[in-house]
Amino acid sequence: MLSLLSKQLRVPLGARTWTPPLWGVLLALAGALLFSRLGFWQLGRAAEKAQLAARYEARHRLPPLDLPGLLARGADIDDLPVRLAGRYDNSRLVYLDNQPRGATAGFHVYTAFQPLHSRRLVLVDRGWIPRGADVQRLPPVPEASATLVEGSAAAPSPFFTVGEPDYRQRPLRVGRLEMDKLERALGVELQPFVIRLAPSAPDGFVREWTPAARLGMPPAKHRAYAFQWFALAAAVLVVLLVVNLRKNPNPS
Repeated sequence: MLSLLSKQLRVPLGARTWTPPLWGVLLALAGALLFSRLGFWQLGRAAEKAQLAARYEARHRLPPLDLPGLLARGADIDDLPVRLAGRYDNSRLVYLDNQPRGATAGFHVYTAFQPLHSRRLVLVDRGWIPRGADVQRLPPVPEASATLVEGSAAAPSPFFTVGEPDYRQRPLRVGRLEMDKLERALGVELQPFVIRLAPSAPDGFVREWTPAARLGMPPAKHRAYAFQWFALAAAVLVVLLVVNLRKNPNPS
């Protein structure tokens, strides 16, 4: 096997001969393939984020839905504008942990909201707050008092975390929103979605719901990274070709 890998190829190219070792060819092809796959992955992420941004812009201009109208949309509810009348239940408060904003650690604060004529409550994301100096203590937040919630619908955070939170503590501090467990902990029925409170609505904190704020890296940056990966793949192949070219001693 080693003797086969060390075998030197000979490919005539006019006045020169390409003489790479077989192991070099295989290594270069593997590297080029890896870099290309990374480039296509970046292009996929760019397309995905561009689609999310386009959906946000299109839905942001729609009139707000009431609860029956939102439920009629099924699972496709992300970024749909919503307006719900009802009241907040400030006894049911949830802190979503590990939510950085730049270099600052913090939480997203959710308060349960009881819509009119509905037995199911909705968790309203009132926005981001910074973590205090004592990481074991939850920073206090003022109670919400509005009787009208305006914002946009969203699926619960898919953020992955290790370990199980203590669902007996009050207020709740969790690493992700698992609605079935939150229902048991809070003792109420919850809708399977949350509402991101509109930036202009009262009772909120820092709210940045645009795709640029939520998704981090914009599509253009993903495309730039894709170009770099494809350039690396091309560079590997060029180096493989150039460094193994030899002049023929007898051109005739």
